[in-house]
Amino acid sequence: MEKKVALRLSMAFAVIYFFSTNGMAALPGLTVNYLLKDVLHMTATQSAYFAAITMLGWAIKPLWGVISDSFPVFGYRRKSYLIVTSVAAAGIWFTLGRQSEYTIPLLAAMFIASSFAYAFNDVVCDGLMVETGKPHGLTGKFQSWQWGAVYAASIITALAGGWVAAHWSPQTTFTVNGIFPLVVLALVICFVPEKKSAERGQWRTSVSALKSAAKDKTLWLVALFLFLWQFIPSFGAPFFYYKNDVLKFDPMFFGILGAVGSAFSLIGAVLFAGYAGKIKTARLINWAIILGVFTTLFDLAYFTQFVLEDVSRARTIALVSGAVLSVIGTFIFLTLLNLSAEVCPKYGEGTVFAALMSVWNLGGMGSVVLGGWLSGIIGLQPLIVVSALSMLSVWPVARMLKLDEKSSAREL
Repeated sequence: MEKKVALRLSMAFAVIYFFSTNGMAALPGLTVNYLLKDVLHMTATQSAYFAAITMLGWAIKPLWGVISDSFPVFGYRRKSYLIVTSVAAAGIWFTLGRQSEYTIPLLAAMFIASSFAYAFNDVVCDGLMVETGKPHGLTGKFQSWQWGAVYAASIITALAGGWVAAHWSPQTTFTVNGIFPLVVLALVICFVPEKKSAERGQWRTSVSALKSAAKDKTLWLVALFLFLWQFIPSFGAPFFYYKNDVLKFDPMFFGILGAVGSAFSLIGAVLFAGYAGKIKTARLINWAIILGVFTTLFDLAYFTQFVLEDVSRARTIALVSGAVLSVIGTFIFLTLLNLSAEVCPKYGEGTVFAALMSVWNLGGMGSVVLGGWLSGIIGLQPLIVVSALSMLSVWPVARMLKLDEKSSAREL
């Protein structure tokens, strides 16, 4: 692939992810929370159920992969769907921006539709990324651009979300958010190259590729690895309460902490783009496990007397460690994403990558449930130790993958 084409695609993937729900499209998040709480008077439990329902589009990601892999529109498997989903997302936000008042059924319907549009858009973007990047060993670099853009957007939303919620009406916020998909639409039309599919009966080709993938032992091992990595008992919720109640971290500081973490995650993505291609996948995975154990155990430092006796010291450590661990965490995250991209078959890229990400998400959901259950039995500090030790359980699977001869990405 020519460097100009690779750079063009990298920028396209970055812009799509910058305006995704992980990026700038998350800007109304706090506004929606206050709308549900103060205007519609929903309880915390009701809001949680509402959030779960409106994630429906993300729960069926493999379906979007099957559609885009198997049924080209006007000969295009990716570009046409990127255009349709971008128009749909913009229409949803503009419709919300024109409402004089909001009801729970209206918001639920619109946000479910929004999850369909954004999840479909995300799957198609990832399918294009794997399809164009894998033959040239560029999936790692493409994903570093994607998630680097997400982290850059997260800095903006972390700092601006509160101000927007306080100073803008929901109508204004939703309308502004509707502009973002139009930017993506313009970029896709003008800058995303894709050759028309030469295959007749594309769905038969895709189904055949998916059948072959279902028999691929390596693919199943990668899925198992991703699940086990995410299924490690989570201590996020109880640890948040500990930081808030014991360490006295206030909402403003949590916002600053989030912005700092996103900034250094961006640095991690840049480093991954520059160095991952020079390191074998097996070595990256081994380091991911080692560093994952270290970063988990580090949280025990917040229970030491040295930290507890000085709140400002605790905040300083949180900022410094948050910066360092964000770089490490991003490197680990992108390593695992790149591993997932490498095992996707031709003509089934969107479906398989979406399925692997669904396995990842399923493991994460189980981890929250398991961590919540264990925290009430053994307490927070032992749970942190259990989480670190559980991470070692993925090592045998990593060894079974036999990735020693595969490099995670090639240089441009």
